Parts: sequence; C-alpha cells; structure tokens
Amino acid sequence: MNALRLFCIGVTTLVLAVSSSLRAADGDAEWKKVNDVMESIKNPKENPQTSDAARLVLKQGLTEFDAAYAAAMKAAPTNPARWDVALFAAMLGRVRELAGVPAPEKEAISLDEIVRATDAKPETRSQASLTQVMIASDTVLAPGGDPAAWIARAEKHLKDFPEEKLNKIVEGKLQEISLRSQPLDLKFTALDGRAVDVAKLQGKVVLIDFWATWCGPCVEELPTVLKTYKELHAKGFEVVGISLDGDKAELEAFVKDKGVEWPQYFDGKGPENEMFIKYKLESIPTMWLLNKKGVVVSVTAFEGLEEQVKKLLAE
Repeated sequence: MNALRLFCIGVTTLVLAVSSSLRAADGDAEWKKVNDVMESIKNPKENPQTSDAARLVLKQGLTEFDAAYAAAMKAAPTNPARWDVALFAAMLGRVRELAGVPAPEKEAISLDEIVRATDAKPETRSQASLTQVMIASDTVLAPGGDPAAWIARAEKHLKDFPEEKLNKIVEGKLQEISLRSQPLDLKFTALDGRAVDVAKLQGKVVLIDFWATWCGPCVEELPTVLKTYKELHAKGFEVVGISLDGDKAELEAFVKDKGVEWPQYFDGKGPENEMFIKYKLESIPTMWLLNKKGVVVSVTAFEGLEEQVKKLLAE
C-alpha cells in the first residue's frame, strides 16, 4: 500500500469533509473555490480518451488546486476547511509525479500539524496520522531504514486512533514489516512429536505453509510443494506446515497418503488455529518464504515457488 492508493481510497471522504467544513464557515468564497477544484480533480467533466489527455487534465487540475489553496490560505488562514484540504494535498505525492506537477517548495500545513490540531475533525486527524505512517512505510525496509522506529510509530497510531476505518491497512503493513525486518520466531512441537524451532534452520531456505486438507486450493498447491521439496531438500530447502485442520486422525492419514515428510503444526482448532490468529492472516493457502537469515522475503511463495527457492539457495 502506498500514498497513491491512500489518495484513491480517501479522496471521496475528504471532498465530503471539506464540503461540510465549508458549510460550517458560511461558504467562504476562497475555500469554496478550492473545494470546486478538488471536485474537478476527482470527477473531471469529460473523461480523457488517452493517457496523455488524462495527464494533461490532471496537470491542469493540480496547477489550479495549488493556486486556489495558496489564495485561500492567504485570505482566510483559520478557516476550518484548511485541515481537510491540507490532508488532500498531502495525499497527492504520487499523483503529482504522474502529472509532472511538483509540490510547492513549502507546504502550507504539515501532516503533523493536522494530527495535533485541536480544531480539526477527529477523522481528519486520524487520516493524517494514518497517511504519515503509510508514507513512512515506503522506505522503511530500504538501506538506512529504521523498522523498529516505524513499528513503534505504527503502534502509536493504532493506539491513538483505534476507530480509524482504514486501520487494517496499517495492521497489514505492520505485520509485513515486522516479518521482513527480523528473523521469524516460530517454535512448536509438531504433529509427529518433532521439536520445531525455525531459528535453528537459519542457513537454509524455509517455506512456512499455512494450509488445510479441506482447502481445495491448498491441496492443488501440494504437488508443487512436494516436487520442490524432493528436488531441493538436499540443497538446503525445508518446509514447515501450519495445518488448520480440526481432525488429527484425518490429517495424519492425509500426510501419510501424500508422502508429506515435513513437520506440521496442529492444535485442532481449525480456522481458529493459534498461529493463523497470531499472524492475523485472513485466508489459506498462505505461504511465506524465509531466506537463509530466517527473514520472511515473500508472503506469496506459491507464485513460482521453485524459482524463488533456487534463487534464495544461491545467495
């Protein structure tokens, strides 16, 4: 999830919020003009027929928006609509790139100011905080990034704004960055009694397979996993199963029949499987691929599994 997607998700809410603020301010002319331009960006009067035409329309809209916003801030800098417009402006980063319209050298109002504003609507402050967190997430895993600091920031947002409708986006990114920034800590006693500690598998490439015998797509993926395991196990490829089955005997019979040799986590709770809940997963099959350092590098490992494993083994 990036700033452009957040812009697409939030623009309708923001336009409506600005309209509400304008009514509360008796329809101040300068801020109404800003709202009109925002509406024209969201809903052009004519749908462009080519990408170049669309880029031109967007460029014109953004140029008009910047001018109207600057004029409104000069004419009525305390108008309550300013917070919603500032939030809209903060979401335009990737859109500006597409249109080739750089942002003003100095932003009129920062996201941090919106979050701290006592006269901004709670939902505006909440969305500003969320936007801060998501924009920061774009580079947190790059060289020089600080995953621990970002995680603390994301957790603070969730604590401060628990009612934010888009918090699932933050929770998902929090899960991803937590997984991708440190070795996976996963220990259990397997279905067959084996002690499993993923930390002790560092130096190998490991697939964590969340699945169930009653899951059709999971069973369809099994031949690929079996084939990859048989071909690459000797070279350092391991598989760890997390079964969402509820019947132990059925699971044992299934893995024996299919020749599944890798250990299985089983707690008999079916879809309420503790590992599944712990990692806030929503569906199966879910496959994570860990590199030799024990860090999750892919959460969609079923897409070209063998190729991904070979590449990681070669590192």
